[in-house]
Amino acid sequence: MNDGDERADARRLPKFTHGWLRTAIRIAEDRLALGLVHAETGERVIELGSTAAPVLISEAGLSVLSHIEDHWPDTFLEEAQLRVLRHESVEVRRLLLARLADEGHPPAELFHLLPWHLVDRLAGDLATGIPHPDDTDPGPVINLRNSFAPAGSRFTAALEQLDEGVRDHDRGLIRVAAASLCTRLGTIEADRLPGATRDALVELLDVLARDNRFLGHAAAVAEARLRGGPGQSRDPATRMATRLADAADGSSGIRRERTEFERLPFTVRLTVSATGRFTVSARATLSSDERDRLGHEYDTVLLPVRVGHQDGAERYWLALQVTGPVDNGLWLLSGAISLRLPEGDFVEADVDGAPVGLAEAGLLDVEEVERSVRAVMTNSGQERWEHVAESLPGAHPLRGIIGRAAQ
Repeated sequence: MNDGDERADARRLPKFTHGWLRTAIRIAEDRLALGLVHAETGERVIELGSTAAPVLISEAGLSVLSHIEDHWPDTFLEEAQLRVLRHESVEVRRLLLARLADEGHPPAELFHLLPWHLVDRLAGDLATGIPHPDDTDPGPVINLRNSFAPAGSRFTAALEQLDEGVRDHDRGLIRVAAASLCTRLGTIEADRLPGATRDALVELLDVLARDNRFLGHAAAVAEARLRGGPGQSRDPATRMATRLADAADGSSGIRRERTEFERLPFTVRLTVSATGRFTVSARATLSSDERDRLGHEYDTVLLPVRVGHQDGAERYWLALQVTGPVDNGLWLLSGAISLRLPEGDFVEADVDGAPVGLAEAGLLDVEEVERSVRAVMTNSGQERWEHVAESLPGAHPLRGIIGRAAQ
């Protein structure tokens, strides 16, 4: 019916506009499949799941589903009805929640019907395996597939990628997956996850932040989100006035005001200048071992920052570079962008997720990259972006974007 388009929804196809009723179709002596029947012609169709197999359902499950569809998309279920759904297949629960999330406002507790025990097990295994990958038996693979997509943020894909990296002893893949997991959990609707799952993920985030301190801030934001907070809360230090007060001593030099705050392991500095410029910079110190690990797992570190003003906000990427040694054998990782001050009374900026590396560069948003490159004011900063461009395939659109913006 959907001509091979897996995203097509039969309810939106012309054929199914009128006359169809929910039913269960017997496909074997002891098996019923979810389906539709036309009230006048008697034509029947069977609903298929993500593996192109019939979606099996019980008679009790069909009764609950019919009740939900009769009240669509407003959903309130009695405990007895929830018990029935818990015994239906994962595919029935996934399809139901995906459609409710898309078209209505289902209560968060309804998402607890998903098989979260699989996430709990995988998160627990990873929390044990990441610190000691050579001493841990990974056990059977736990396949999460797309079962949890209705809950939002698709963080389970990052969990599975992290598991693959641990099993293959691939530090680069572990780094990529851990950054993705921290960023995605930072925006999750946490009450859609049961308490035990949130606890297991918080434990895993602690492990990831200890394993890679460059995930420190993103992991802390995600942990706060999972514990019921807003995630990244507003910090007064991240906002500055766009109009500078006159110098108290009457000096005529270029006036600047600065603020600094910690986003571990980075120190972020915001500077407003009387010349009408706004600068965002970040820096962190590295040991020699950290510098080597950074080069191996990231190559180039790209730190996301969000710059806000009265008309909205835009995302930028700081391409950080290593210099030094600067003091006591330590190295400096730093980068900056410079922008025109926006209209209005204020400007603000903050780190907006986990830093990424060269492996993810090809997935960055084109507009974000272009404005980021244009905001770099130093030759060394431009060279970092040119290095990113050279790492991409010849036909990748970002190669040309970076080259033109750098010019």
